[in-house]
Amino acid sequence: MIWAHRGASAYAPENTMEAFILAQKMGADGIELDIHLTRDGHIVVAHDETVDRCSNGRGYIIDKTLQELLELDFSKGMENYSYVRIPTLEQVLELVKTSGLYLNIEIKNGMILYEGIEEKTLNLVSKMGLEDKVIYSSFNHYSLTIIKKLNPAAPVGILYGEAMVDPYVYAKHLGVEAIHPYFKTLKVPGTINNCKKHGIKIHAWTVDERDDIRWLMDEGIDAVITNRPDLAVSVRNQIIR
Repeated sequence: MIWAHRGASAYAPENTMEAFILAQKMGADGIELDIHLTRDGHIVVAHDETVDRCSNGRGYIIDKTLQELLELDFSKGMENYSYVRIPTLEQVLELVKTSGLYLNIEIKNGMILYEGIEEKTLNLVSKMGLEDKVIYSSFNHYSLTIIKKLNPAAPVGILYGEAMVDPYVYAKHLGVEAIHPYFKTLKVPGTINNCKKHGIKIHAWTVDERDDIRWLMDEGIDAVITNRPDLAVSVRNQIIR
């Protein structure tokens, strides 16, 4: 599968409806996004804990209400985009419901610990009837154990960025379905084969070069997470052909 990292973020403002819709048009099978909580308890989609990098505002998301966030422009200075609004997770789930896209929800629960974000997210996905279209991931692996405790059937992937010894062992220890590694860590001998042998899925990030995408597809991993879904689609089409 091809999952668009923060949407088609090489071409549109990251983590916005514009980027997600563009990813769908480019042929992505799914999208990856990041979530935070606002001061008034809404789940919003953004990568950073602050709005400084991606908007014309400043400050932490947790210190702002949804309405205050909606007054900011998240176009990030990208050409052909202006007055782009921060999406709520509910808005994205509506897109998933109508488009058939798969959704990787990354819970940003590290620098700031958002109390109850796991339960809020699970409840919203359940309310929308989209449990079979969502996988949860996080660098905070304790957060993932909360997901599993609340809903043992929820698919979960452990995010990590440094090479790990036998990640399939750790995945099985946590009772999760997948690993979400930085793609270069998959060069560690045995990592891909051992995960396959033990039924652990591999969803690798962030893969933007043709040769890397081709290598991972040839290795038979389950999903590539990329800022350039159009490139990944073209590589896959060449393989299929």
